[in-house]
Amino acid sequence: MTQHVEGLSHLLLQVTDMQAAEHFYCDLLGMTVRSRETFGGDRPLIVTHQGMGITLLPSVPPSTAPTENRNVEHIAFWVTDIDQLAETLRGEGVQIDGPKPSSYGQSMYALDPDGNRIECIERI
Repeated sequence: MTQHVEGLSHLLLQVTDMQAAEHFYCDLLGMTVRSRETFGGDRPLIVTHQGMGITLLPSVPPSTAPTENRNVEHIAFWVTDIDQLAETLRGEGVQIDGPKPSSYGQSMYALDPDGNRIECIERI
């Protein structure tokens, strides 16, 4: 029997500041909270309807690897109304690159509060 990947189930992102991460991903990017739980025994966990999990970095040892040494180069999300999203992010002081045409559609990049590179793409 041949098995195939059907798609990404979820992404669990470890952050240094839950409040800043929730503001960025939920308030600014528009993700919605499915549940609030704990992860790894005592770390808070936010699970979104869009397949994103957000939890605190483990307290020992905290990861401070520079962006270029991380395993994930960037995370990409499909979005709607990329121009409005760009305006919202700029209004919050988030520096963005774009929107501009890419091989996926209209694309822009921003850094989340922990310095993770985020790509937002609107299909064209």
